[in-house]
Amino acid sequence: MINTKNIITTVAATLFSCQLGTAMANPVAQQVRTALQGPIAASEMAMWDQRALFASERLGLVIEDKQLLKVIVPGQFEYLAVHKDIALTYDTEIDQVQGINLSLSNTQRLSLLPKRSFQVEWLCLQPRQADKNLYAWLGDDAGHAEQWLLSSDGQWQPQLVRSLSVSMGALKCAVDDNEQLYVLDNHQGLWRYPAAPYVAAESALAISMPDNDLSGLVINAGQIMMMDESGHIFDAKGDKVAAPFKGLQTLESLYVTDKQLWAYSDDDAQFYQAPWQPPTKVVLASNELIKEIPTAVESDISDRAGDTMDDPAIWIHPTTPEKSRVLGTNKRWGLLSFSMQGEQQQAIGAGRVNNIDIRQRVLLGGEYRDIAVASNRDRNSLSIFNVDEYGVLTQLPEQATTLSDIYGLCLYQPSEDELYVFANEKSGLVSQIELKWQDNHLKATQVRQFSVPSQPEGCVADDANKQLFLGEENAGIWAFNLDDKSANLSGKMIIKVGGPLVADIEGISLYQADSETGYLVVSSQGNDSYLLYNSTAPYAYVDRFRIGINASKGYDGSAETDGLDVTSSAVGSGVWSQGMMVVQDGRNRMPDQNQNFKWVPWSEISQTLQLGAKD
Repeated sequence: MINTKNIITTVAATLFSCQLGTAMANPVAQQVRTALQGPIAASEMAMWDQRALFASERLGLVIEDKQLLKVIVPGQFEYLAVHKDIALTYDTEIDQVQGINLSLSNTQRLSLLPKRSFQVEWLCLQPRQADKNLYAWLGDDAGHAEQWLLSSDGQWQPQLVRSLSVSMGALKCAVDDNEQLYVLDNHQGLWRYPAAPYVAAESALAISMPDNDLSGLVINAGQIMMMDESGHIFDAKGDKVAAPFKGLQTLESLYVTDKQLWAYSDDDAQFYQAPWQPPTKVVLASNELIKEIPTAVESDISDRAGDTMDDPAIWIHPTTPEKSRVLGTNKRWGLLSFSMQGEQQQAIGAGRVNNIDIRQRVLLGGEYRDIAVASNRDRNSLSIFNVDEYGVLTQLPEQATTLSDIYGLCLYQPSEDELYVFANEKSGLVSQIELKWQDNHLKATQVRQFSVPSQPEGCVADDANKQLFLGEENAGIWAFNLDDKSANLSGKMIIKVGGPLVADIEGISLYQADSETGYLVVSSQGNDSYLLYNSTAPYAYVDRFRIGINASKGYDGSAETDGLDVTSSAVGSGVWSQGMMVVQDGRNRMPDQNQNFKWVPWSEISQTLQLGAKD
């Protein structure tokens, strides 16, 4: 151990006592600060259990306790971030990121992250409230960054979530409670990137400070703090708000506690402290936190990159629920079929099929048949499939439509021997088409057309209550009374975009819990969430959720969802006995891969949203 009594010095410093977001105050007093120096060669520090931790390139992880410096993990460490009892650092001897489980009696190394293709030059931690997982961001100064899942349910199991291109010259990072990653560079200033694991790769220059000498970045009490090499403190507007380290140069590695600032001086290899008056903490409102349900199953991925998978439909096995199937469109070339375990069973090259729906036990041509129909954008037609008792698909003759740019589609079965298609196009036009069995196939006949003001896509028919629900992507959800036989059917906008419903409105499906309780399930693509509404007037909003990461299975969540489907029929035993929900995942990660489908048991949705208590 190193006794710190002989290596603590006191010096005078001017402290500007002001809070972030205010103009710089006048200097109020000559305050005392201490300089911690000694043979530890540490340039980054953090606080843990009211003790200072240092990442030392000579000694390893060093703790300061009762004026003694103690090596608790030997090594050659650079960079340091701490959350609760987890420390993350970089082992320069082997060029790998090292996790450490902190304990006063038994500090232990955790498993290393795999060696990266770039040299790690900065890192920070990201604890998420929504899923209670701990994530990390790693990067270099050449524009590379990665998000890693480190631990879930207290279990250390590092998994790469995604890669991200960030600013050149990046040198520090921090993540706030609103899930925004901030990256500091000396060329342009401070960059902001959405940091939730499911979001799109977007960037914004949060603070423009060209050709700066910034060297430190922290998020303190929900607010951004930056430091330059002279020790000046800057706020989220880029305004200088304090100068607690006046007279010092080449400062870096800013760290903030409740009452102190810490900074490292590269000139004399010392850590300096200064008193600090923290700002009022910015607290994330609890109503902004959307519940997350972990992915239970994910399908095999698309055979090609880009926007491919689109819309799923669920086929229920007549006698053995666990042998049910998920049908899914690959809108670049055809229709796929998956087992309940997500394994691809069939692929039919039907063309650019977009949306699909299914009805089972329809009495057609004197036989009960299971029929799936998809909108085909190659020929503005209907691709029709028979599904046998084993879930095997057979394509029937394609049927033409009068639509010029077919898009969305859903089926309607008002009685056991009637089957209709509602197909729409981007102009807002909707065609109701009757399907009748004739000459060993289904023949399509247009019944009527009606329209909504702008582009629709997702729709679902409530067969029992004879209603059609249609999503107008940027406006809201329409309801149409199908008992109305008018040639030009008119509907009513029942749910408008706004509040929890964020455009685009994509997939819509109906979960019928019992004869009295039903839920409209809607993909709110604009914020990667799924909303539930009562399926009967006044169509009250119930709740919303996201599909999140399942760390134990190595599945990511879902985002940018196009189509979805739900069923209240059992698709297995146990948690699957109340049915399921399946969605298209537009950003397949952990790691970045081609698109696929994700599904969760309805029982998990019901439990998470406490649906029984809300009925």
